[in-house]
Amino acid sequence: MRDLCRARLSHFTDLSSQRRGNANPPLSEATEYLLHSNADSMNIMDSSNQDATNTYNEIGRTVVSFMVDCGMKDADVNPSHLSLAFEYAYEPLSRFWRDFDLATVMEAVSARFPDWHSAAQARNQSAAQVLREVDDILHANATDEANAEMLMALPVQVRPTEAQAATDWICAELQKRGLESERRFAERDGWRCGERALEVARSLEQAAVGIQCERVGTRTARMVRDRMLAAGRV
Repeated sequence: MRDLCRARLSHFTDLSSQRRGNANPPLSEATEYLLHSNADSMNIMDSSNQDATNTYNEIGRTVVSFMVDCGMKDADVNPSHLSLAFEYAYEPLSRFWRDFDLATVMEAVSARFPDWHSAAQARNQSAAQVLREVDDILHANATDEANAEMLMALPVQVRPTEAQAATDWICAELQKRGLESERRFAERDGWRCGERALEVARSLEQAAVGIQCERVGTRTARMVRDRMLAAGRV
């Protein structure tokens, strides 16, 4: 499955490289991290694999719908817009980001925006570079999700509830587990990993009891879409 994921992701860089006559660059460290982090799910049943594929097929359609509603064209397929579209399509699933099937989603995007590769080249950015930047975004979200999972495993009475306390606990726990690279990554952006992990945990726990709780990114994406649709009706 790991090799299949690599092969499907490289499909999008193959097309771009063929047009340029260049070899594909290797997948980013973020992609390798995500591939390895999913090793525990390699042996799940075929029916579960099909369910996951169906889920990300639907997410791909939602991503494309968002981009179309916002009036985006091939030239607008870039990391920031894709990230916003992913937030719009977000579902409160415990492994949404860690199991994110980028290949399936990008198949849907490429079907609707077939010239996004050449559009990226026109702004001096290869398709591979776009995907590597998207990898980094997914990696950051997946890390926040994993940190939230650690917090949620704690008894409620001892779980940190404030951002700084959550950050301190996450970094200490990662160090205790010998996960040095993960600890260093958690310290990025001014040690805000606790704030982000608490947001993920809150949305997952509220969704589990039927309460809608939007991520900040999801709320922002919906506001952008609503504004673009309203502007189009003027």
